[in-house]
Order: sequence, then structure tokens, then C-alpha cells
Amino acid sequence: MKYLFENIQAVNELLHAKKNVILLTDFDGTLTPIRKHPDLAALSEEIRQILINISQDKAIFLGIITGRSLKQIKKLVQVQDILYVANHGIELEGPGIRSTCPEAKKARSTLWHVYMKLFKSLRHIEGIYVEDKGLSVSLHYRTVKKRCDVEQVSRTLHGITKPFLDRNMLFVHTGKMVYEIRPPVKWNKASAIQWLLTHYFPSEFSEEALLIYLGDDKADIEVFDSLRGKGLTVFVGNPANVSAAEYHHVAGDDSYRSPFTPDTSVADYYVHSSDEVKEFLEHLYSQKQEIHNAVQP
Repeated sequence: MKYLFENIQAVNELLHAKKNVILLTDFDGTLTPIRKHPDLAALSEEIRQILINISQDKAIFLGIITGRSLKQIKKLVQVQDILYVANHGIELEGPGIRSTCPEAKKARSTLWHVYMKLFKSLRHIEGIYVEDKGLSVSLHYRTVKKRCDVEQVSRTLHGITKPFLDRNMLFVHTGKMVYEIRPPVKWNKASAIQWLLTHYFPSEFSEEALLIYLGDDKADIEVFDSLRGKGLTVFVGNPANVSAAEYHHVAGDDSYRSPFTPDTSVADYYVHSSDEVKEFLEHLYSQKQEIHNAVQP
């Protein structure tokens, strides 16, 4: 994996070779830095304006791909007429599409039950945050300070979810200092993008488009892997600093996905931070404007 800004000429060549661009990006850790609490995340006005500019370019199709709920991400981004893929692909909304996975809706009562049990069982732990996202539940432990409390969170989650995992009524995935409790459906970021490529994007954004994906988490790395040789993928962060501690695993239970440090090398390029994402988006927009101007009579 190469540092993007040391290879910007190669990127420029790709941008000039394809008439159109499908730009898909994660939110937390990509467009905005990871915060101690999810509610503290905010999109800077500079990034929002760049996204608005990009969304108004007819040669670029913009989409936000996130684990947040659809309601949350629309409120945070506030850019109209773009594609939102929320809850890891379970919720879709954009030009000409509005969809929620029917199988996920059926798991709502189970998710609520798990949410309430986790909330009641863990509310005494300082720093824990159990988030009800409607069609999924997130258990954040980034601000839990005591190791013994982190271990208790793991044990409690295991005890509460195991009966549902054994009956394939739920899936549990790991992320950066978070557990994601999701419905037992095949939808994730990678599968959602593959479906969109086949069934959703307009014809002019098929073979004639350069697909760009930016992300920082394990779910994004799954996307990088699925898009090998099909586009331009950018990991956000320092690959050398991806820590196994950020992907805590419930020992002894294979029902929990991703019990290992993610392999970031499947991405084509990397940038160090959301600040460099901003720089890249500005560069992308300026390059496309140069191309537009060059072909004007």
C-alpha cells in the first residue's frame, strides 16, 4: 500500500482516464476524526462545502457508506441529493431509491431486547455507551478506562447475545473499540456496494466511471478486499498503527466476527487522517474541474 500524496500523478492519470467518478466514503474516522463519544462527531463546514461542490458535479456520483443509522447520518452530513448507505447497508436512500432490508426489520424486537439487557447490565460501568440504532445496536467502550471493566463488557455481551447467536438470530461484529450487534442478514458495506454497482448506478457510471472508496475500519477493509482491481481504494490512518486492541474479541466464541487485526494492505493507497481526506477531496474536485474546462469549446 502506497502513500497517496507521493503517488498523486498516478491518481491523476486515473482521474483523467475515466469520464465519470463514483465516490463512496465512510464517515467516522474518514470524513471526521474518531471521537471519544459518537455524539461528539461533527462534519466540518469545510468538508460539507466540498461534498456539496462534488455533489453538484454531474460527472461525480457521491455516496456516504456508514454504520450509523440513516436518520443520524443525514442529520450529520446535511447534503441533499446524494446516496446514503446506512446501518452497514441495511438502509439505503438516494436519488431514485429508498429501501430497508425486510429481514432486518423482523429482528427489531430481538435487537431492542438485547439493547435493554445490555443497558441495564452495563450502566454501572463508567464510559460505556449502548447505542440503539433502530436496526442494529452498537456497544461502545472507547472511554472505558479500567481493563477489568472492558473484560466485564466482553463477558456480559457474550452472555446476553450467545442464545441469539446460537439460533442465528443475530450477528456480532467488531470495530474500533465497538461491538456491532446486527440482524442476521448478509448485508454489509461490501455487499451493498456490489449490489449498487449491479442494480443502481446510472449507465453512464458503469464502465465509464472510476470507483473511489475511502474508509478506516474493518468493515471498510472488507470493501477494499471486494474491490481489488476494480477501482481506487484509500485507507485512512497509519497502517503501522492499526492495533489489535482496537478490535477486541470475545475469546472462545467464533460467532463474533473479525477476531484479528485487520490487514490494511488490501487498499491501494493510504492517507494519514481526515485532514488529508479533505485535501484529497479538494484535489479530486479541482482535477475534475480542469478536465471539464479542457473540453469546453
